[in-house]
Amino acid sequence: MVTLFQIGHMGEHTTQVIQLLINDGQLEFSHGVFGQLDFETVHFTWDSLTWLSVGALLYRFSRGNRWLWVAFAATSLHQVEHFYLFGVYYEDFLFYENGGLAGIMGNGGLIGSPIARPYLHFSYNFLVVLPLVLAFWDQTKRVYDRHPVSPRMVGGCAPVAR
Repeated sequence: MVTLFQIGHMGEHTTQVIQLLINDGQLEFSHGVFGQLDFETVHFTWDSLTWLSVGALLYRFSRGNRWLWVAFAATSLHQVEHFYLFGVYYEDFLFYENGGLAGIMGNGGLIGSPIARPYLHFSYNFLVVLPLVLAFWDQTKRVYDRHPVSPRMVGGCAPVAR
């Protein structure tokens, strides 16, 4: 479920980036499909739940699943960004509105980079989703290898008793 939810979340960020390209980078017209949820509390809550969920998956399935470790590293980096943004949003909203919303690594942020926040968060999410999908694939192969399908099973289903 975590992987599916993150793929959906990636779709939301993809929509936002497409809207930014269509609207010449005007953020006020680029809030994705669920624009009414595009505020810091929702971002912080979503990414916190993702971080905790991937951490729980790591606790349960980490042995030999390197992609899960990569996904956890990426979601941790993203979570640090949202800890900062959430703190600024609630402690100094005026600063947040006047540039603090760039975060840590966004263009004009605390450390900064050439990447504007919407594109940066698209990148963060991509760096979470891709290894999460690969971790899911890797784990599926492990389960299959431990419990191979019987040759008597047809189409992956048990034969029907007659």
